[in-house]
Amino acid sequence: RKADVMIRELRIYRFVPGKKQEFLRLFRRARTFMSKYGITFDSAWENPDREDEFLWMRSFADQQARDAAIRDYYVSPEWLEIEAQIKATVRRREVRLLHELSLPE
Repeated sequence: RKADVMIRELRIYRFVPGKKQEFLRLFRRARTFMSKYGITFDSAWENPDREDEFLWMRSFADQQARDAAIRDYYVSPEWLEIEAQIKATVRRREVRLLHELSLPE
């Protein structure tokens, strides 16, 4: 059943010019309280071909866990304290939901 499948989100951000370091500072702060609200931070990457691009992945046990984590995280006092600042550093955001694919041998 799809409802029981681990969900990963690949998140792709493009920075407002000149705001990369500010974003990274705020993102490091946001990362410190993700797990408190049920978000597992998996990894982050820079794109060597695009200075303005940041990619990261987070995961959830299943859809129900994702729904609860998102609901709780985005109304948390920690997030609300930095929300306006961090959003001002990102000019474009893409979110791709990924479900593991089982390939036959």
